Amino acid sequence: MHESFYPTVWMQATIALLSILLVVVIIMCAVARSKVRAQRAAMVKSPAAQLMIDIEAKLVIFANPRVCELLQLANNGKHWQFSDSAHFEQLLELLKSHQSSAKIEGVHWLVSFPQQTRVLLLYASLTAHNGREVWFINAYENAQGYSYLNRIEQEQKLFANVLNSIPEFIYFKDANERLLGCNQAWAGFHGLKPGELTGKKLGDFLTRNELERSQTYDDQVLAGEPCQHTEWFSAPDSRQILLQNNVYPLKNQQDEVTGVLNVSYDVTKWHELNRKLEHENQNRISSEKELGRQNNLIRTVFNSTPDPLGFIDDKGNFVGGNEPFAKMFGYTSDELLGKHLTEVLSEEQLEQHQLQNRQILEDGKPLRYEELVYLDDGHQIWYEVIKGPYFDDVSGERGIIFITRDVTERKATEQQLADAIMQLQELSFIDSLTQVANRRSFDEKLLQLWLTHRREGVELSLLLLDIDCFKQYNDNYGHQQGDEALRQVAKLISRSVKRGSDLVARYGGEEFAILLPNTGSEGAKQIAETVLNNMNQATIPHEFSDVSNFVSVSIGVASVIPQQGVDYGELVRVADLQLYRAKHQGKARYCSAGDSAIEDVKAAP
Repeated sequence: MHESFYPTVWMQATIALLSILLVVVIIMCAVARSKVRAQRAAMVKSPAAQLMIDIEAKLVIFANPRVCELLQLANNGKHWQFSDSAHFEQLLELLKSHQSSAKIEGVHWLVSFPQQTRVLLLYASLTAHNGREVWFINAYENAQGYSYLNRIEQEQKLFANVLNSIPEFIYFKDANERLLGCNQAWAGFHGLKPGELTGKKLGDFLTRNELERSQTYDDQVLAGEPCQHTEWFSAPDSRQILLQNNVYPLKNQQDEVTGVLNVSYDVTKWHELNRKLEHENQNRISSEKELGRQNNLIRTVFNSTPDPLGFIDDKGNFVGGNEPFAKMFGYTSDELLGKHLTEVLSEEQLEQHQLQNRQILEDGKPLRYEELVYLDDGHQIWYEVIKGPYFDDVSGERGIIFITRDVTERKATEQQLADAIMQLQELSFIDSLTQVANRRSFDEKLLQLWLTHRREGVELSLLLLDIDCFKQYNDNYGHQQGDEALRQVAKLISRSVKRGSDLVARYGGEEFAILLPNTGSEGAKQIAETVLNNMNQATIPHEFSDVSNFVSVSIGVASVIPQQGVDYGELVRVADLQLYRAKHQGKARYCSAGDSAIEDVKAAP
C-alpha cells in the first residue's frame, strides 16, 4: 500500500508544476506579442519615419507609413522592399559602420531620387527581437541638413576653383605620406588631374633621392616647425627645374599637427638669372681672359683634330661639334648647331640613335661601335664611334658626347685580309662550309686511286649523292639555314664510312661524293644503305620536299676494276647515271650499276 502511494503523489505534483509553468510561458508570450503589437501600433501612429531592419538577413521586417512615403517602400505581403535597391544597400553600409557601438545618433543620410534629393537625420539602436539582432530606426527629414550639406559642397567647389587658379605647386598630405589634395598646377606637373592623385603617396611620383630629401624636411614640419628649402627636381619632360618649397604644418581644431602643406615656386629662371649676375659680379677681366683662353684651347682642339667630335643634349639637340663631325651629317658646324636629330637623320637612323642615347643616359656607360656613312658625293667612310654621357652639375644639363674616328683604311685592310684568307681556303683541300674534302681534293684523290687500283687489279667504288629538293629548302628556309643543312648532311655522310682510306668530299653545290678504295659493289651498297639510314634517323625537317617531311638524299653507286686505256671519268659518268636513275625512280634511294637490273633501296619508314 505504502510502496504505490508515494510515486502517485510525486507524479501528481510534477504534473501540477508543469501545468503552472506552461501557463506562465503562455502569459509571457501573450505579453510579448502584446508589446510588439503595441510597439508596431505606436510606430504606425508615430509622426517619425520608423522601420526595423534585420541586418544579417538583409530584410526590412517593419516600416511605418511615414518611412514608406519618404523612402518609397512597399509591402510584398511578408516584408517591406525599397523601390531602389541601391538605397537599401546604402542604409545597410551605414548601419554596419556603427555596429560596434550599436547606436546611431544624429547621422545625416543623403538619399537621391529622380525628381528630388532628401536628407534624413537618423537615430537608431541595435537590439534583440525574436532571438535576432535588429535595428530600430527613427528618421526625420532634415531640410536644414540638406541646405548645410549643399552649402558645404558649394564651398568645397569654390575652394577647389581658388586652389586650381593658383599657379604655384600646392599639395597637402597626412602624417602617413598619403595625399589629401592638390591643385591643378601640381597635378599637371605630373601629367595627371587632381582627383587622380588623391589617396596616393609621394613615392609614386618622386625619385628615390627626391623623396628622401622631402621626408627629411617633413619630419621637421610634423614636429611643428615650418621650413623653407630649395631643391632641383626632374620634370616629366626631362627638364631640370629648381623649386623653392615652403612647408607648413596642418593642424586640427585641437591645434595638433596632422599633416603637411607644401607650396612650391618654380625659381629656375630666377636661379639662372641670379647665377648669371653672380658670375658677372666676379672679376670680369680675369674671367673673360680665362674663358677666352679655354675657348681658344677647346676651339683649337676641335678644329685641329681630323676625328669628328660633337655633343648632343638629352633632348636630341646638337649643342656643339667640329667641322668633321658636322660633315658626317652633311652640314657645316654653324649650320648643325641647334638642329634636332629629327631634322638630320632618317627614320631608321633616328630610331637607332634614340635607343642608344636613352640606354647611355640610363646606364651611364659608354657605347662603342662601327658605322658606315654615305656622303653626298657618293663616298663611303667607316667610322669607329664612341658615345658616352656628359653632365653639367651646375646647369643640370646632360647629354651625349660623340668621339669618332675614320677607320676606312683599317676596314679596307681587314677586307683585303679576308679576301686573302678566302683565296687560301679556295686553294686548300678542305671545303670551308662543310669541313669535308673539296672538289680539288676529290679530283686528285680519284686520279691517284685510279692508277694504283689499275696497277693492282682491285675494285674501286664511287658513290655520288645529291640532296633531294634542295632548291625548295633554300627558297623557303633561306640560304643560311641551307648552309646549316649542308653541314649536317656532310657530318651524316662522314659518319657512314669507317675506314681512314675512304674519302668524303663535297662534289659541288648540294652534291657529295664517297670514294671507297678496295671495295666492290656489295660493300658500296652497304655504305649507301648506311647513309640512307643515318639520314632517316636524323629527321632534318623539310616540309617543302616532295619526297618526305625530312631532308633526304639520292645516291648513285658505281664499282669498277680500272683498265688500261680507260679514263677515271668513266667511273664518275656511271655513278652519275645511277644517281639520275635514283632521282627518276622517286628519290630517297640508291641505284647501283653493279647488278643486272636497277635496284632501288628506299629509306626505312
